[in-house]
Amino acid sequence: MPNLLGFDPVQIIGFVVIFARITGLMLFAPLLGDRNIPMQAKIGMAFVLALVFYPVVAAPKISPNPDVLEIILLLTVEVSIGALIGFAARLLLTGVSMAGEVAGFQMGLSIANIFDPSSESQVSLIGQIQTIFALFLLVVMDGHHLLIQAVIASYAHIPPGELDLTRSLYDQMVKMGGAVFLTGLKIGAPLIVALMAANFSIGLMSRSVPQVNVIVVGFPFTIALGLMLLALGFPFFIEAVVALHNKLADTLLNLLRNG
Repeated sequence: MPNLLGFDPVQIIGFVVIFARITGLMLFAPLLGDRNIPMQAKIGMAFVLALVFYPVVAAPKISPNPDVLEIILLLTVEVSIGALIGFAARLLLTGVSMAGEVAGFQMGLSIANIFDPSSESQVSLIGQIQTIFALFLLVVMDGHHLLIQAVIASYAHIPPGELDLTRSLYDQMVKMGGAVFLTGLKIGAPLIVALMAANFSIGLMSRSVPQVNVIVVGFPFTIALGLMLLALGFPFFIEAVVALHNKLADTLLNLLRNG
């Protein structure tokens, strides 16, 4: 009968290294890393995925008798790689929330913020609605599977413990940060421009007819117009999220190549 406790310590360290990279993804990725999911569920999912990946991932290059500092450094690098993949995916969805936040501000709903348990902060109502719909669409399009596939592909481009912080990787992250504003502008531009024109019209009306109470007339008008435009523009919002999903695969691939 085989000895179940007779494992090679290098094999145990190799499993822990794989577990660390997946854990980094679970902490920062959208959907998988939301705080609504209990930490026990995240750790359990990371453990199961590490068991699945372990037979197909190359063992890390470590000395036969590593010291504690070497192991801690190796695990830190692996968690950073997983966190980098998850953070890159989360950046793309930040633009959706930003577009809704600007639109909600112009609709006059900035005072009606709600508490988001996933970020533990006050967020815009319209931004939260658009973010929830975007996450729902990403689940329908297997966006969570795409993140797991990115972790698998990361071992081909970045072996365990061999993250290289090159200038190209830094430039890629800066470019992705700038793309957040561009994504928000593309998604929210029709609604933002329409509400800006509506507010401009209300301003002209208040100057032409001073007897009209702008607050009483303006707030219901901009809110009703904004909700109507949100409903009419929902098909275009779906197309924008689909484009984000398609862009996510290329973004993660470029990120791994630069790493």
